[in-house]
Amino acid sequence: MELFKGGGMRRRKLGNIVLGITLGGIIGSALSYLLAGAFPKGPVKNFFFSALKVGFSTVQVDLGFFSFSLGLSINITILTVIFIFLAIYLLYKL
Repeated sequence: MELFKGGGMRRRKLGNIVLGITLGGIIGSALSYLLAGAFPKGPVKNFFFSALKVGFSTVQVDLGFFSFSLGLSINITILTVIFIFLAIYLLYKL
């Protein structure tokens, strides 16, 4: 049983990181879109609310009897990154 003692702690840490990325991403993105309208145009708005789009375009496959589309994109803002790190930090402190 000595071999399995450390495994639960690693899973918990990985779970906290995944939860922190998910919660921080959702909250940061929502606040980013909500607060973007409150700031006037300028360098501050561009810095905090301009999104970097990461991913690949949609690929469509048509097999005649079955067709599907596959694509993935993630929009990342500075506020999203801040909230991801904040969520991970708070999950480790709690």
